[in-house]
Amino acid sequence: MTNSNAYLPLHALRKVDIYSMLSVAFPSSDQYETERKYDYHHSRRTMLYFLKLIYDKPNNQAVIDLINKCSRRVDLKRITNDYMTLKKINEPYREQHHSAGSDDYWELKSLKRPGPLKSLEYISKYREKGFNDNELKIYWNYDEIKRLNEDDYFNPIADQDSHDALQQSPVKTRKNPGKIQFIQSGIEQAVFQVPPGKQVIVLDFADERMPGGYFLENARTQEEVILYNSDGYRGLLDLKYKLMDGGYILPEYGVAYIKKVVFFQKSNPNERETDLIVAACYDLSGMGEGLYKPPSREKYQELYDHTYQKFQAIIASAVANTHGNGQDTYLLLGPIGTGAFANDMKMVAGIFSKILNAQLMDSEQAIRYAFDQIWFVSIDNLESFKKHVQDET
Repeated sequence: MTNSNAYLPLHALRKVDIYSMLSVAFPSSDQYETERKYDYHHSRRTMLYFLKLIYDKPNNQAVIDLINKCSRRVDLKRITNDYMTLKKINEPYREQHHSAGSDDYWELKSLKRPGPLKSLEYISKYREKGFNDNELKIYWNYDEIKRLNEDDYFNPIADQDSHDALQQSPVKTRKNPGKIQFIQSGIEQAVFQVPPGKQVIVLDFADERMPGGYFLENARTQEEVILYNSDGYRGLLDLKYKLMDGGYILPEYGVAYIKKVVFFQKSNPNERETDLIVAACYDLSGMGEGLYKPPSREKYQELYDHTYQKFQAIIASAVANTHGNGQDTYLLLGPIGTGAFANDMKMVAGIFSKILNAQLMDSEQAIRYAFDQIWFVSIDNLESFKKHVQDET
């Protein structure tokens, strides 16, 4: 297992990020809940790995002070002891799928159902050696992304391209059409509706504690559909094994980003290269599928603020990874979290609208003008969602 590209933006981590990390590394739930939610996919082990990484970094005192302010019971010794204990435990999800041995990427040997087998066909043909280090990114929050243009404030392995592009084409100079459209379509079909020659960036409505959600079980949510029709599952596994120490998490206020994911169509010899923004909403359904405890519905403003921070990172990650000045970039979003996770459609649409029609990343006008077009894509009717998204021209 390699972690050569593992990176933490110490300059961008805030108190709220540390609280979030500690909530997963040292959950307050009972043993059953801890094992089911935090250990089943080694999420707790991965978060301990990242905490341990903080202590290994130079110039780390400010972040260690934040850890001490958040919990006086947490120190390097406790982090290391818990991490080493969990390193000795096989991933329970792996055992569920009866995968023997201790080698990485066991998932690729456990694909038995139609959707995953179709994905394996693409992976074997095009991504047998996986994604490159500079195609795999983790952004912990918006504060990290907005400083990618500054020297010494970015990951030189993963984000040299973004740093250079942001310097060569500053966001404040971008004045593109920024047209917003609503497309009722499957995401696997919508990517092929984008005109040839355009860059496509797709928002993956992701699971934050297991790569691909219930991909191995042949589920049919938006994330799994993306993966059945692309080589993206290998990218999620590369995040797991290259950057996350063999477990999986998405930062509560951030995203993962995978470049050059290729979509395929059986009926179409053409392929479509896209980037994937891998992000999750809070699970408000009461089913306990999410990794992070969401604010209660009664605390609407807190829920709104936390979700706003997530969506800021989503949009900012796309801005930071456009080709050139974004004049040929199509950003494909959608009503993330409004299905099984029961987020309010009005709130989700309103937050997207507010961010897209406001300044971001030092832009001089609404950030939507950093793109050629923004599409909201869903298989469901988007009329009610559309009502809450303001297309201000």
